[in-house]
Amino acid sequence: MGFIGMISFSIDPSQRPDLGFFTLLLKEQSQTLSLLIITLGLALTISTVDTLVNAISSLFVVDGKATFDLNKKTDYLKLSKYFIILLSLISFFIASKGFDILYLFLLADLFCCAFVYTVFYSFYNKDVNERTAYIAIVIGLVAGFLLFPFPDFSKSLLVGVLVSKELFSPFILQSLLFLSFIVATFLPAIILKIKKN
Repeated sequence: MGFIGMISFSIDPSQRPDLGFFTLLLKEQSQTLSLLIITLGLALTISTVDTLVNAISSLFVVDGKATFDLNKKTDYLKLSKYFIILLSLISFFIASKGFDILYLFLLADLFCCAFVYTVFYSFYNKDVNERTAYIAIVIGLVAGFLLFPFPDFSKSLLVGVLVSKELFSPFILQSLLFLSFIVATFLPAIILKIKKN
């Protein structure tokens, strides 16, 4: 929610706190300021998407042969384009659900937690092969997703859906987000340590 969200909430409790910055900024309804904010927001979004698309394409083209055991005649650039289209469809579906921006940022943080140890560890230890790194990251993501809370933060896929909430301690019920980050960060580290030995 942040400081601006708290200010916005104190002025008008009916406003969504995660949109407080825009509520305060556009309070006077200045058309020029609104157009400027929309233009800058679009530029930032387009720049981010462009960087993401280029990164995914380069990963497929450069590391595709080492990662995927596909036919030697496989066009990895075309494969990356299909993958980007699939990601775009998934993103469009998620965006159409109207999730909070904060929740989506927390979801992105979960991805970062699953990747961070493996990526930095592979910088300093060249013995880590790509398959082991991918397996560690995917296992960390899956385990983190099992504990990652639903948008109302009352339950997760594991706690409350697959297993009854009554079987878990109050600490676990109140710390689902924290625990999902911890599991997603340290499970890949444990897997890499086991594979090394």
